[in-house]
Amino acid sequence: MSRSSHKPITGKTKSCIKNGIMETPELLGKGWETPDINWYPGHMLKAKKELLKQLKRVDVVLEMRDARIPVSSVNHDFEELLQQKKRILLFNKSGLADVEITRKWTEIFRKSDIPFLFIDAINHLDLNKILPLCRKMMQEKWSTFRRRGIRHPSLKLLITGIPNVGKSSLINRLSKRKAAETGPTPGVTKHQDWIKLGKDVELLDTPGILWPKIENHEAGLRLSITGAIKDSIVGTSMLSDYLLEILLRKEPEQLQRHYQLAPEDLDLLPGDLLDKIAEKRGCLKSGGAIDHRRVESVLLRDFRAGKLGRLSFDLPDETEGL
Repeated sequence: MSRSSHKPITGKTKSCIKNGIMETPELLGKGWETPDINWYPGHMLKAKKELLKQLKRVDVVLEMRDARIPVSSVNHDFEELLQQKKRILLFNKSGLADVEITRKWTEIFRKSDIPFLFIDAINHLDLNKILPLCRKMMQEKWSTFRRRGIRHPSLKLLITGIPNVGKSSLINRLSKRKAAETGPTPGVTKHQDWIKLGKDVELLDTPGILWPKIENHEAGLRLSITGAIKDSIVGTSMLSDYLLEILLRKEPEQLQRHYQLAPEDLDLLPGDLLDKIAEKRGCLKSGGAIDHRRVESVLLRDFRAGKLGRLSFDLPDETEGL
């Protein structure tokens, strides 16, 4: 017997660029019928306070967002905190995002007055552009030192963003060593560390920070499915149903091919389809019963590893007022 499947309510997404900053969309409808999705452990509040203390020491802030959810991954607490700082938006994991949708987002963000890059820390995509862009932003300030015949101080960077967005992976690539711990779940980094990236560059690593209350259920699901919120907060059952519903619409052929499903299996509801995947993957308990927790974990792991196609969840075609 399969689990009951959730039926999503979809709606148009509204967003706008205000003062050069993409505003979080108002996702109409409640999305799926879920309880509130919030995850704000004590270390995040502490990290936010420590971040505020360090900002005066920092030249440029690298704010990381997820390329698959470039709007849903906006932390508006940062907009307030970082308003007066030089900042670069880094949309990471672009190798997992839909190529055409990323192209459209690139055109939209070009309207902003904040420099940005779509990158992929794992595949080294455009990482070589980050430090030159930071130095370019500092040229005006550094020119005053040169005019006085003084060597400018070291470039001090701060990296921040939502949990599990790839900050540590990026740091390790930029430093060319394992300078930061990485992991598949959010919350690996718990404290701040200064890391040398070279002779004249220092970077402050900070923990991933969410905001105290996620008002919109759909945004909460998008943050959860991309790994910014611990799976246990929403539950792997709901996340797998949510993911399958999207995969059936956007990547049915990849889903069928990866799990060797029959064509008629794609007509099943997500809960029933998950049972088929469990059978194909041998996710069974003794006696042949479906091991739902195990197959849910397999599905989520395969998706996050990019094995089920390139998916973007925030769609520019659903925005208004740009």
